[in-house]
Amino acid sequence: MADNDRIDLVVEDVWDELPEELRRELVERRTTSSEWGPYAREGWPGRRWEPLRPVVVRERAYRGLEFIASRLLRLAVEACCRRASTLGELHRVLRFPHQIPVMNPDRPLVPEELNRYARPDILIEKGRPRFLEFNISTRLGGDAVARWLADAYTELCPEIGLRTPPSTVAARCAALNRTLPVESRNGAPGRLLIPIHSVVDGRGARQRRDQIKPRIVAGAQQLGFEVFQADLADLSLDADGRLLASEVPLDVVLLRWYAHDRIIEDGGGLAALRTADRAGTVGLFPRPESTLVSSKAVLSWLREDCDAGVLGPADRALVRAYVPWTVCLGLGGNPEVERNLLRMAAGERDRLVAKPAVGQSSEDVIFGNQTSAQDWQSAVADVARETPLVLQRRVESGRVTMPFRDRESGQQVTARVPFVLSLFMVDRAAAGILARHMTPDLPAGDVVIGMRHGARPNAVLFAPAS
Repeated sequence: MADNDRIDLVVEDVWDELPEELRRELVERRTTSSEWGPYAREGWPGRRWEPLRPVVVRERAYRGLEFIASRLLRLAVEACCRRASTLGELHRVLRFPHQIPVMNPDRPLVPEELNRYARPDILIEKGRPRFLEFNISTRLGGDAVARWLADAYTELCPEIGLRTPPSTVAARCAALNRTLPVESRNGAPGRLLIPIHSVVDGRGARQRRDQIKPRIVAGAQQLGFEVFQADLADLSLDADGRLLASEVPLDVVLLRWYAHDRIIEDGGGLAALRTADRAGTVGLFPRPESTLVSSKAVLSWLREDCDAGVLGPADRALVRAYVPWTVCLGLGGNPEVERNLLRMAAGERDRLVAKPAVGQSSEDVIFGNQTSAQDWQSAVADVARETPLVLQRRVESGRVTMPFRDRESGQQVTARVPFVLSLFMVDRAAAGILARHMTPDLPAGDVVIGMRHGARPNAVLFAPAS
């Protein structure tokens, strides 16, 4: 793909370009399917509606998104390295609101460690992708759903020739293999730990995290790993500083906790994990501190570095094309500059969205065009005093025409609904993609397209090879 194509990438649903007879056949088979796992969850808005077909894109568009995401992630980490030299310093500069378990504040920033596992969220505006956030974390939702749906649709109607994107699970297992400490690469199978832990989540609820997805276990075993599950409280160290579970030495740990979780009752397991990590006797995937780069303040740094001439011409063009204008308030910068930004925001509120720099499930997002001038200005100023807040140009999401079925009544409707793409990236390569879109009974204007707001997940498949 030429550089000009990357700067002028168009992403579109090409479902209507498939043969009409096969399209009808797929939708009919989907309509009569009795089991469709990901839509069985109750208790959320829009839960009755099921999409009846996948989103279909050309593989070329997917590879274009891969290139852009990989480069933007690299630039994001470089922006962090220009502003901090250690993890503790970056944590302070970002005013990151959560403590990060196991993080060594004195550890230098290592670019190759900080963007190994990500799920950028992308709106499509008039065919053009706009990257709203990077979502870098040890625990990213949707990867198993994306694969389940992709496989289900391709098996449902193989005649249509739709193709599945690469597997997130397979890519993550391969990354785990690359995470093995050097001394463990002696031909013997590596020992992988998936720890069990108890948390108090961001809403104050106590939860026990003890589920291991069978796909993860099977994928790791195919690569030769011995997979262990053990409670954090049962971890210890041997005399050489190696991490043990039930006296078995471990080589690599798959971390699956959210940054906002407060781990409780670890029985010293976190301390053991931290000691082994600092001694270099165990590998961690992903690095827990990589979640720092998920702060939307980093998007503002990318735009800031564009304006300052820090980036080269090609990277400036890339950022300006695909990252909406973003600024951050509340990082302790020049007060006069922040006052000017607040005044600007008051006059431009119809074109802006205010978001916490670090948030969960897009909570506390304020759309300026849905807020009065007085409420907008006071809300933005009040939040920015408490925690970093970004102002971002409002992106008008494209629409996709999607048939839906009401699971309770069987009613079928077709509606044009807004959607967002979530591209999974493992070691800077695309590994799966998920769509989320609103349902017919929910607002189709400027909304947060999130599961907690009623969005439904859907597969994204490649059009048949021509």
